[in-house]
Amino acid sequence: MGKRGRKPKVKRYFAEEQEKAVADYIRSNDVEEKNRIFNTILKPAFKIMIESIIRRYSLYVEDEEFQETFDDTMSFLMTKIMSFKPETKFKAYSYCGTICKNYLIYKINQYNKRQQRYDSVDNPNSSAQNVINDSINYSYLDDNSSEVFMKELTSKTVSDFDKALRNKDELMLTENDVKIGKALTKLMENWESLFVQMGSNKFNKSSAIMYLKETTSLSSKEIRESLKKFKSRYYDVKLNLLNE
Repeated sequence: MGKRGRKPKVKRYFAEEQEKAVADYIRSNDVEEKNRIFNTILKPAFKIMIESIIRRYSLYVEDEEFQETFDDTMSFLMTKIMSFKPETKFKAYSYCGTICKNYLIYKINQYNKRQQRYDSVDNPNSSAQNVINDSINYSYLDDNSSEVFMKELTSKTVSDFDKALRNKDELMLTENDVKIGKALTKLMENWESLFVQMGSNKFNKSSAIMYLKETTSLSSKEIRESLKKFKSRYYDVKLNLLNE
């Protein structure tokens, strides 16, 4: 009878290398080094972590595509990772996993509340809310820095959208894409005055979608399709800002 072989060890996606990388990321003051640590070590591990949590616990946000939920959770995690204390006995793996799971639950609860509030409103994809309105998500944060962060994020996003619109041919933006890009830019630059005119003093999905429809004369489906292109640019801007 032959010897029973040992089962090959399964490489964990979040092991000592990743634990050390989190500590190095937090302690580093060098932007290039932080970007290197994030892109080469942390991002692949966080990708598996977030995808696993969403699927294992069925934490899908009903009005979002999977990629949108994933990107938003990754961004939120990076806003909270600097609060982790590497010198404690707690593992970064547990800390990050808890942050992601709680945030996903929060997003689902927010969706349910919005549904109750806007049942009578046309309900297209929530990409608009995530691209032009992080105030709901970041009101969850617990310090005044969220306001400063959002102002800088808005400014950088507007600049990035302007750049995309100037290079519309190179980026193969359609006429509808350009309409949405211009409308998003104007909305982010002037949201307070625009929403006051519309009878609201804050961002919310119904007001945002109403504005995009009235400004562009596009259908909900057309708005959703064009928003996808600007949504990916928005998340890139946000992640770069979080890593600065």
